[in-house]
Amino acid sequence: MNNVQVVLVEPGTPGNIGATARVLKTTGIERLTLVKPGNWDTIEARRFAHGSGDILDNCRICPDLATAVAECHTVVGTTHRVGKFRDVVTSPDPVVSQLANLVHDRQIALVFGREKDGLWQDELMLCHQLLRFPTAVDYPSLNLSHAVLLLTYSLYIASSNTAPPAKPELQLASSAQREQMYANIRHALDDIDFIPYNEDPEHFNKVLRRFFNKIDMEIRDIRAIQTICGQILKFSRRYRGTSK
Repeated sequence: MNNVQVVLVEPGTPGNIGATARVLKTTGIERLTLVKPGNWDTIEARRFAHGSGDILDNCRICPDLATAVAECHTVVGTTHRVGKFRDVVTSPDPVVSQLANLVHDRQIALVFGREKDGLWQDELMLCHQLLRFPTAVDYPSLNLSHAVLLLTYSLYIASSNTAPPAKPELQLASSAQREQMYANIRHALDDIDFIPYNEDPEHFNKVLRRFFNKIDMEIRDIRAIQTICGQILKFSRRYRGTSK
């Protein structure tokens, strides 16, 4: 579990931060990251974090989710909503089973959104997978620390029963490297005046992410795609130069 970090995006109350720290302590996770937490290190947070003050002492503060997950290879977000553009795994079981086989050799972020309105669209796009905890009623959603407990405890149990896989070590691409790849693809497509079938570039960006999020990407894969984008830009500019 040393490769796992829990990320709380704009947590609403210091008490929930403290309760989350206590959850992490009991499930073997030492890394807590807070995105724009406000005035969080209060007496309330310390009281709820009973016995796990070291988690709060060592937590990382980030200005946005992109910074928080930049070095992670796998980013799993949680959401209570479902919608047309949300590829949500309704049950966490398949995600947990997959993560249990990955915790030994990659950096993993488990992301939890705001208590009131969850993760925003630009933050959802940073997640490689989304999961939703099934409940008996549609509303209200789970308390933040309860949701963290469900996911981290399930992962703790699953990873405890999973031996490190005997496979060659891969040089996996980080979240930041993936984001740079997406930016380069958009730049190359814009340069050739690419028009998506529905003339909606943002929707096409989501299609690209959905495709690439289905696979592990090594650094060499990113470099290959960057080379393709570079060649597209080169030939596009050469064409524009000769067609003047």
